[in-house]
This record gives sequence, structure tokens and C-alpha cells, in this order.
Amino acid sequence: MDEYLRIVKKPERLILGIMSGTSLDGIDLALVRLAGSGLDMTIHLVRFSTVTMPDSWRQRIRLAFDTNTREICQINFDLGHFLGKQVVHFCQDANLPLSELDAIGCHGQTLYHVNDHSTLQTGEADVIANLTQTVVVSDFRTADIAAGGSGAPLVPYLDSLLFKDRNGPVALQNIGGIGNVTYLPGNTDEDIIAFDTGPGNAILNELVEIITNGQHSYDRDGFISERGTCNQQLLSDLLKHPYFLLSPPKSTGREEFGVEYVSKLLQQSSSKSIAKEDLLRTLVSLVTHSIADAYSRYFLPPDKIYLSGGGAHHPLMMRELQDLLGRRRVSVFQGINGISADAKEAVAFAVLAHERFNNTPTNLPSVTGARKRSTLGKISIPYLS
Repeated sequence: MDEYLRIVKKPERLILGIMSGTSLDGIDLALVRLAGSGLDMTIHLVRFSTVTMPDSWRQRIRLAFDTNTREICQINFDLGHFLGKQVVHFCQDANLPLSELDAIGCHGQTLYHVNDHSTLQTGEADVIANLTQTVVVSDFRTADIAAGGSGAPLVPYLDSLLFKDRNGPVALQNIGGIGNVTYLPGNTDEDIIAFDTGPGNAILNELVEIITNGQHSYDRDGFISERGTCNQQLLSDLLKHPYFLLSPPKSTGREEFGVEYVSKLLQQSSSKSIAKEDLLRTLVSLVTHSIADAYSRYFLPPDKIYLSGGGAHHPLMMRELQDLLGRRRVSVFQGINGISADAKEAVAFAVLAHERFNNTPTNLPSVTGARKRSTLGKISIPYLS
């Protein structure tokens, strides 16, 4: 408890944010120096890196959807050891003694998420805390769900801070394993709108692994999808998925758009003689059209739409979004406070951890549907001998 109180009393903190998304392509680590709270917060990204997700871990997490309770229990602790080691390696590379790190904000790995009901995040925080001898803030979704919210998305809190001085409406579209958007109205007194737009890279990655017999884990630079042709009838059918018809607040994940979804599509497309490359190309259009359709349903596309996440590096996805939403509107998120498009989500969890020590509410009820504001994150304190 003394260590917790020491951190609480600090006017400035050095926090490492860790993010492992639904695309299962890597672990993002962002070292962030933070001071103040809310709109008065100063955020400085000190260092950022991405660790490629090992094939063994990617397969293990993918298979966790159909595994037994024993394996899920083991994944939680084994992943905690893996993430803890990544923290140690990161700090060694940065010549940063672990003792200078105030805390770790770890999102962990989502194994399953039931919208408006429950969530299961893995990567045991006590294991990470013990291995690094550092206080860990984790499990950020549960407090919001307990208050009647959907528990996601969580990054809009950071978005609202980064764009507090905006002169007009802004949309921040992340395309990770799942797509999610934050819409910031031009009038800062109006409610923020944010929700998961639908599938992202997760379904593309699943199909690429099948097409390449495991030789590739993602559609790098669109090298496979560019060879395919979008099947318009299939795209029209896919856009009728019930999730797209739900009104925000809403969230989704691999349980809805993951390996089972792709497996069913493969069976259906095979019976209709749709080539795998054409199916992949169609799924790229599913991602982009579901985003554009969500905008038209829930807000007018603003003049500034910034992309982040792996999808921001997919040239075909970028071109199609520009065609659908306006070439001048859509661009890749440019660094604010040195924060790149790739680093933004990891930075968000450093910010949420920082606000946990400030006891500042960080969920947004207009986004999640929660009944009240809540401070997010559970705290794991190591025994410092």
C-alpha cells in the first residue's frame, strides 16, 4: 500500500502502456510521461515499440475459443509471464531501470466479450507485477460493464484529450482486429459518439493464414487482396449482418467476427465457386463499407477522418475508404504529442492507468451506455522486499 500511495502523490508519472489487440499481430508498448488530469493532462510519448506476436501464441489464442477451462486458466498466467518479459526487455532496450517505472497499464488480451454483459481479459496482472516488481493497472473494461455499459471502446477518453482544441468535428477510425470509431462533435459540449463499426483485420488475417497455408499471418500491403475481385452480391449479403443494424452504444469482437465467421464464409463461398482471393478482396470491402455505412447512419462524415491501427497501412483499404468517404477527408493519424497512429492505443492504456491513480472517471457513458461515470482499472501491487 505504501507503493500505491507513493505513486498517487506523484505530480508526474512514467507509465508503460501495453496493448494486445484482436488482430493478434503484435504487442504494442508505449512509455509515456504524464502529469495532471483530464483536459489539463500533459502527455509525452517517450518511446514506442511493437513486438511481433509469436506464431505459437497467436495459434494458442485463436484456439482458445474452442478449448477447455484448464487451458484458459493456463493461458491467463502464461500470457502474464510473456507480457511481463516483454516489459523487462523493453526497459532493458531503453536503458531504463524498472525501479524508475511508476506503473504499467495493461489491457491484456481479450479472449471473449459479450456486449452489455461480460468480458474476459487474460494476461494475469499479478504475474506481471511480480515479475517486474511494478504496480500494474489492468482489466479496464469490467467497471464500466458493472455500471451497465458495454465496456468498450475505451480509447475515446484519450481521443477527447488529444483533440480538445479542435475547431470542428473529427472522426478517429481505428482499424485493428475490429474497427472502432470516435466521433468528436465540433461543439465540445455535445456528447461524444464512439462504437465498434464491425470487423477489421481479424477476419482478413484468419483468411490469409488459410490461403497461404500458414506462411503468412496478414495481407501485407494488400499483396493477396489486390489480386482478387470484390463479389458485389456477397458483399451486399454480408452487410446485412445483424450487428450492423444495432444502434450505439455497441461493441463486438472475435467471438462475432473471427475464425468461426471466416470458416462459415469459406464453406459458403466454396459452394458458390468464389475464389479465396476474391473472398479476401470482398472482406476488405466489408470492412470499408461497414465503416462508411456506420457513419451515414449515426453522424455526418466530418472533413477530418484520421485512421489508425493496422488498417491504416493497408493501401487498398485506404483507397477504398477515401473513395467512399471523400479523398480529402481521410488520412492517417499524424503524431500529436509525438503519438503515432500505431502507438495511440498503447498510449491510451498508459493514460487510463495514470487516471486510475488520480481517481478520475475515464469511461464515457454516452459511448458505452453505462449508468454512471467510473474510474477504470484494477490495481495489482507487488510485494517489494
